[in-house]
Amino acid sequence: MEISAELEERVPKWSVLGSVVMIIAGVLAILVPLETSIGIVVILSWMLIFSGVGHLIAAFRFRSLGNSVWELLLAVLDIAIGVYLNLHARLALAPLALVIAGLFLLNGIFELSLYFGVRSTPRSVGILLDAVVSFILGLLIFQHWPSSSIWVMGTFVGIGLLFGGLSRLVLTTGTRPVRWPDT
Repeated sequence: MEISAELEERVPKWSVLGSVVMIIAGVLAILVPLETSIGIVVILSWMLIFSGVGHLIAAFRFRSLGNSVWELLLAVLDIAIGVYLNLHARLALAPLALVIAGLFLLNGIFELSLYFGVRSTPRSVGILLDAVVSFILGLLIFQHWPSSSIWVMGTFVGIGLLFGGLSRLVLTTGTRPVRWPDT
């Protein structure tokens, strides 16, 4: 089934709720960009620590010494980087800003391909707008790096979430005709 036909069949309430949550998260990230940027680093650090623990557990699962050593090395690396990022979150903002820029550019590519899949759907231009905004945000991060790394991630992630939520809200609510009650 084509994506546009699937959207026209039904508008799930979860889709609308997800869009609204993205919009709220975007506004909050824009209002507190430094805290959002540091929060991104802290979340990433904990993900690495948990990944390291997973590798540590897996190291004792293998019977071969080579696999166990490899898992143990990955565990030490993940945990060490995670702890370092957690303790020095502000220092990690500059390199992470480059990663975020790359993610915005990739998001723009994926949103553009999604647009071509749903372009016959009413109001699908929101997806195209999201793709363009993602590209612009990625390019702006690259252009002003590293001087703006402290606030740019939080602000741009907020803008990305806001536009992503708005485009999905417009797409999901704009696919069904509005039926007015008979008067």
